Amino acid sequence: MEIKLLSASYLLQQHGWVLLIPLSVTSSSLLLTFPGWAQTNTSLQAEESLFSSQELTELDTSSLMAAQDQEEHLEAAPHSAISLKNNDLTVPSGNGEVISDIQVRFVNGDGEPIEGNTKDEIITREFDLHSGDVYDSDLALEGLERVDEMFIIKQASLTLEPAADDQVVMVVTVDERDSFFFSFGNTLPRPTALQGPSRPAVVNASSNSARGFSAGARLGFTNIGGNNQALTLGVEGGENTLGVDVDFRQFLKNGSGYGINFANQRGVEPEFTGGDREVETPSGDEPWVHRLGGGVEYFRPLASDFDAALGISYQRISVREDAFSDDIASEDELGNDLTVSDDGQDDLLTVNFSGVIDRRNSSKNPTKGSRLLVGADQSIPIGDADILFTRLSANYTQFLPLNLFGFTEGPRTLVLNVQGGTILGDTPPYDAFSLGGSSSVRGYSSGEIGTGESFVQATAEYRFPMFSFNAFDDDVDVGGTFFFDYASDLGSGDDVIGEPAEARDKPGDGFGYGLGIRALTSIGAVRLEFGINDEGDSEVIFNIGDRF
Repeated sequence: MEIKLLSASYLLQQHGWVLLIPLSVTSSSLLLTFPGWAQTNTSLQAEESLFSSQELTELDTSSLMAAQDQEEHLEAAPHSAISLKNNDLTVPSGNGEVISDIQVRFVNGDGEPIEGNTKDEIITREFDLHSGDVYDSDLALEGLERVDEMFIIKQASLTLEPAADDQVVMVVTVDERDSFFFSFGNTLPRPTALQGPSRPAVVNASSNSARGFSAGARLGFTNIGGNNQALTLGVEGGENTLGVDVDFRQFLKNGSGYGINFANQRGVEPEFTGGDREVETPSGDEPWVHRLGGGVEYFRPLASDFDAALGISYQRISVREDAFSDDIASEDELGNDLTVSDDGQDDLLTVNFSGVIDRRNSSKNPTKGSRLLVGADQSIPIGDADILFTRLSANYTQFLPLNLFGFTEGPRTLVLNVQGGTILGDTPPYDAFSLGGSSSVRGYSSGEIGTGESFVQATAEYRFPMFSFNAFDDDVDVGGTFFFDYASDLGSGDDVIGEPAEARDKPGDGFGYGLGIRALTSIGAVRLEFGINDEGDSEVIFNIGDRF
């Protein structure tokens, strides 16, 4: 039996502080994680960005009233009535006036003027409008959306104030977030091209994940010096994992920016556990994979629904006897290689690309649309290991309205997901694809199916409504699910260096099926699932947060 709490978000806002609590429990263990922090790009997924604009937008009535008052003062310009609206953001329609000046004003949560922390140019650079330009409502709305999506901004509005004849002052009013934040969990949002414990993988079949009880937290400072910079520290520790991730980000115009990180982690990973045969280190301990390194990346939106990141990362990877041991194990007790180099320490330098195309109708409870995640990693041979590979991976999810059955009103949705990947060249076991588990094939434990050089994984899940109720002033919609999962290493288990899956008698492919209950609450989707695999074993999974 496996219990898993998957990324759940609980949002608490008080006095400018923001607390986000998502939970995850894997392999009968508790893992506290959260979607991460970041400035939200134009199409960045809300459930994956820390405090997205959708989750944190607060209607500041005093600011709206002030905006209306300012509009009423433009009596000579009837065009000034707010007529454009997008995601609760509005701008004056304008009537061909020339912008004499652009001003940034800061307010608190009550709409009272205060001295701001952010430099004015950080706000004004998001607009493709300047002093002397003819006011364009479309450009104004686009710029206001970009400002409102900035992580450092809680709420933004735009008004026009009369100046000289046929001229106006464009006023951008913003309510800033607190510069310090603390949150449980340490997962960053997509896309990111860096490596480390805070980085989400493109596909779920990742070997870089630990089993057992663990908890994580992230704290840091945003908007350093008023320049929209962020410095954070993520810490993770538990039964089978230890890790830290220091991250610096500089956000630039239009959702672009660059990041630098340093990461140090150890964990018991699925490629070296599970299976019908237990294989340990020569000293009789479980192998602990140690990863030490860092990197630099550049990220930006390439289209309204397409965000991408490109980076270069370095890791020194070794296998240790236990969490705090200096003893390095280059082979297991059967003589199979755990690393590529003979001394047990591999230098891995990679150029990484990650992209996400999100066309879902909702990030919290999608019922139609699609999302595509893609990744490519190219290693550069260095050190004694001299590792050379090209890794390609993709993850596609389609949400289809399908009215088969249900017990009350509500959406009926068929969710189809397919993932795949391959590694061309050297395939270190710690970077191969591990299959099985609640994020792969339900009914199997993590990594129990196999670890391969290539893989394919598919899921079909039908969601239907059952009933609704109210608890603690929260409307809860309860639905059911039927699911089927399948994964295969495509016979590539023996192509992995050290053949970890073959040594542990893992099957290489398998399927699971089952049913579940899914409740939509203010803290996310709560799921209770029962899965059975093709070998007759079963698994009970409790999730907070959706699988897709």
